[in-house]
Parts: sequence; C-alpha cells; structure tokens
Amino acid sequence: MSGYILCQVKRAKNPYYISNISTNIYSIEELCYYLYHNIYLLDETIINEQLLVWMKEELHLRRLYQRLYVLLEEKKNIGEFILPIFKEINYLSHDQFREMNERLKRFEEQPEIVRKKIKGDYLVDHEKYINAIQVYQETLKDTEENETNMGSQFTGSIYNNMGCAYASLFQMNEALTCFQKANEELHTKASLKSWLFAVYMSKGQDAYEQMCTERKVDAETKREMDRQITEAMQVELPRDLDEALAAWTREYHKNTGL
Repeated sequence: MSGYILCQVKRAKNPYYISNISTNIYSIEELCYYLYHNIYLLDETIINEQLLVWMKEELHLRRLYQRLYVLLEEKKNIGEFILPIFKEINYLSHDQFREMNERLKRFEEQPEIVRKKIKGDYLVDHEKYINAIQVYQETLKDTEENETNMGSQFTGSIYNNMGCAYASLFQMNEALTCFQKANEELHTKASLKSWLFAVYMSKGQDAYEQMCTERKVDAETKREMDRQITEAMQVELPRDLDEALAAWTREYHKNTGL
C-alpha cells in the first residue's frame, strides 16, 4: 500500500466495535486497515454476522453483505472471506494480498491452542495487556481441560508473557505468580531473573535478598540483577506531573476500553 486511499464509502453513524483492540471503526477503509494489519486477531469476534449486518445497515453495502453472508454460512477460510472486502475498494494489490494470504495460511495451519498463544503474544506486542491476559488464561485452561501436551517450553512461555503483561499493568503480585510458574517450567536464567525482579518489586529488598540466597543465585547473576534493579529504580518523574498522570490515564482507558 502506498499513498492515501480516499474514502469511497460514507462513514457510519454507528461504529462497529472491535473488542480485540478496544476500538471503533466507521468505514470500510478502516475495516480493511484493521484486517490487513491484525491478521492474528481475525476470529469469530470480528468474522461474524454482526459485522455483515453493520456493513449492510451502516455502509449500505448490500451486495457485499449478500456475498459475505454466503461465505460465512459455508464456513470458508479467513482468506476467502476477507478477499471481497478488500476488492470492494481495491485496497490491496494482488501481490500484497497474496503475501497476506500466505501468512494467514501458515497461521491457520497451526493447532488452535498455538494460534491462541500467538494471538496473546500479538496483543502484548501492541500493548493490549488486559485482552492478552484473558487470551493466555483461556489458552492455559484449554491446555489443562484437553490435556494437550505442548511441553514445558510452551506452557512456560505463556506464563512468562502473561507475567510481562501483568507487570506492564503494575499488578506485581500477579506478575510474581506468573514468573514463578514460568521458571518452574523453563528453568532458565532469564526466567529466574524475571522472577527475582518481580519479588523485589512486589515484596521488597529483604525478600529479594532472601530468595537470592535460597535459590543459590551465582555472584555474576546477582550483580546483573542488582545493577538492573538500580537502573529500574532511577525513574525521574515528569516536571508536569498532572499532565503526565492525565496521559497515563488516557493510555489506561485506551488499553482497557473503559
């Protein structure tokens, strides 16, 4: 895609709400942008009848609605379903759509539980931490209920990334629990350091020092941790604290959708 795409269809009076990223869309151009840039989030939360009804009633795209409704009933794959949407306004070139469709096919070939984890990782990368945590929790639940043997590396990675999401929300007790479980699965230096850092942030220096002793942390790793903690604690407050707090509040509401 290059340059600007002029709005070819009138904007909707009532937006379509996309829960995955907690945002509203008002036009088919915005819908195409979302579909193209968020292929790992394309699931039943957006590929559904509600979307089609919105396109028919708000954008007056009746022919497109009829075509997509047939594809939805036939349960076509995601690539086949979204192609007519892009073609409606010639949003993608042939090569761009082919490249995107190849990524979609590789994604759809993965087991469902792996696709869920990828979705969670994608949400973390885009700072949608609450949604990511929900996806990780569902993934872990599915793993337990279906007795899916994905290995300790898979489970540990979920706990680690969920810990990062909790830490980004400053929910350090929850992050501590996740990092502990991650280390129990992974047994790596990196997972241990994340756990130690969460202990320091959640329970304080004495608990951190005690854990270093109990876990027999080697001197080099301890020095690394002490240095990283010192650097993390050297945070300067913005001069305009009120504006900074307002910005942080806006970011929180953007992330949570509240």
